[in-house]
Amino acid sequence: MKKTLLLLLSSMIAKHNASAFVARSSPAARPLTSMSALPTTTQVSNDDFMKQLGHASQIIPALHRSSPSEEESAVLLEVLQKQFAHSDGIRGFFAVYLTSAESLTMEEVPSVLAEAVKGADTKVMVPLACMNVIMPMAMSSIHQDPELKECASKTADNGIKILRLLKGDSDVVSNCKAIYQVSSDEAEGGDDLVEYWNKFFTNYKYGSEQKADISRVIKEFC
Repeated sequence: MKKTLLLLLSSMIAKHNASAFVARSSPAARPLTSMSALPTTTQVSNDDFMKQLGHASQIIPALHRSSPSEEESAVLLEVLQKQFAHSDGIRGFFAVYLTSAESLTMEEVPSVLAEAVKGADTKVMVPLACMNVIMPMAMSSIHQDPELKECASKTADNGIKILRLLKGDSDVVSNCKAIYQVSSDEAEGGDDLVEYWNKFFTNYKYGSEQKADISRVIKEFC
């Protein structure tokens, strides 16, 4: 199930058939805990999308540790901040996180992750966070297999949790208004964001059913 979910979202976002990737262990000094398994800030800052998938698989277990120390939380936050400074890092992390067993069983977003998301550049984070809602939401009606439909729906729910962390931000409102217009077939053109999302919908060939599902969930953020 976990492998199916990972392949589903990573292929939608990057158009890759991502296979399991094991990142190098961090050579940097870390506290003598499971934090030692984290990638370095250099790795998450510079590595490409495929390597970011491996980094995410190392970071996610640390996010869900019970009662981390202040030092451990600070180390983890620094790594996430560096990873979220560029699109490959954001895409790679959430391709794994949104489909991970840990995130699917948690009602709340871990506090360190929430802080890193809120502190990221919204010009980079927001469009990707929106995609992490609309793409699996669309796939939930495209898939015919019940298991895949359920996987996509759960992934979309996780994406919504992340987008809610940024709810009310001007970039969220403007992007979601444009998405809503496109998904409701109310787009009149002229606006750059409307054109951007219109091309996005056209590229993925979303039909009336997918548009209806997307407009229903995205309206909350307009």
